[in-house]
Amino acid sequence: MKIGLIGIGDIAKKAYLPALIQAKDVDLYLCSRNREALEEAAATFPGCRTYTDRESWIESGIEAAFVSTATGAHEEIVDELLDHGIHVYVDKPITFYGEASERLLAKAKDNNLILMAGFNRRYAPPYQSLKEVPEPNMIIMQKNRDHQAAEYRTFIVEDFIHVIDTLLYLFPYTIQNIRIRGMQKDGLVHHVMLELEADEGTAIGIMNRNAGTTEETVELMSESETRVVHNISDVVTHQNKQINKQPVNDWEPMLQKRGFFGITTAFIEAVRKGAASYTGYEADARRHAIAEQMVQKLMQEQ
Repeated sequence: MKIGLIGIGDIAKKAYLPALIQAKDVDLYLCSRNREALEEAAATFPGCRTYTDRESWIESGIEAAFVSTATGAHEEIVDELLDHGIHVYVDKPITFYGEASERLLAKAKDNNLILMAGFNRRYAPPYQSLKEVPEPNMIIMQKNRDHQAAEYRTFIVEDFIHVIDTLLYLFPYTIQNIRIRGMQKDGLVHHVMLELEADEGTAIGIMNRNAGTTEETVELMSESETRVVHNISDVVTHQNKQINKQPVNDWEPMLQKRGFFGITTAFIEAVRKGAASYTGYEADARRHAIAEQMVQKLMQEQ
């Protein structure tokens, strides 16, 4: 399979290229206007074909493409790839705007093409272990940063959308109500809270960008146990007054732990099976719709 990758930034270098180079039966076609980045990638990962011109890259015969450019360029590139009948994986978010993201998802579905957003946490083994706990009644996720207050759309759509995705992945119920709260100062968002309410329970997402530290914690509670994941790594189970830390496989590659191997494999396998069996359109649209709802709420409160 001929697979393209456009944009060779930190995520591409650290995650997508190492994962893709290990994929079976795949030829990799790289595109970037940065010749130095292309030469470095080609030297590190021999066998890749390189292009500085997007038109030539698209016409090379690629069947699927990974888009790892700046978010502002996503819409134009994804549109063009879909117009050429190419399946697309794009770093989250699909675009900065909910309506544009939903339009592209609908376009892909209508044209029998896959468009997958890069929510890697769904494929991280520690979070998949949380999914094993039946009938959760409360989930609390915190994804905090140190001194990084940001403009509302950047804060929500580029970062907090990971929290939205993880909550929806772990919370298996029909959402009856959504509550959004945030604190803004001098045009920047400092922290937000999202509550998803269902008849069976509540899921809460928190991000504080003035937390004095960078950390990520998910706590999932049920009648049978409480299970906690720290920094997408350590899994601790609380049950009958007993606290047990699940053993960590020190030999497991970091890209496996973070879900990048899982999500790149899932996309490639989805392309091989064909869009007719792909079911991710509505899920990704839901994530972007809630993110847009949060942005609009924060805009109203400015």
